[in-house]
Amino acid sequence: MADDNLDMGFEIPEDALERLQDPEILRKWPQGLSDMVTVISAALCRAGDDEATARERAFRAVRALAQYAGGRSLYVPKGEALNRALRDRAIWEAFDGANITALAIRHGLTEVQIYAILAEQRKLALARVQSELF
Repeated sequence: MADDNLDMGFEIPEDALERLQDPEILRKWPQGLSDMVTVISAALCRAGDDEATARERAFRAVRALAQYAGGRSLYVPKGEALNRALRDRAIWEAFDGANITALAIRHGLTEVQIYAILAEQRKLALARVQSELF
């Protein structure tokens, strides 16, 4: 699955997914990791993946999260805060320099709100780049 959009570039041994799907190993995982695999797998099934593909992608996603945030606490917002954060990121990714009005219409916001969201997302992107420099 080289073109899998959840592949974050981390190598996974050939047999890793088979080993991790063993119920005995899953019982030994911290409950949170096991829950993450279950939730992500279910979401991917609802999005149209077959069960095997969803499970494989869920393991890849959890592995990517572990590579990114392993060993530290990770706050994940929920409800409106999560929806707003995901919307703002989607606006940032869709922005092409000339589509402020279209983004405002698509998301039911004003152009001023879109500019504010883009400014905040620009700060976040700059902070990510700068933190990689040190």
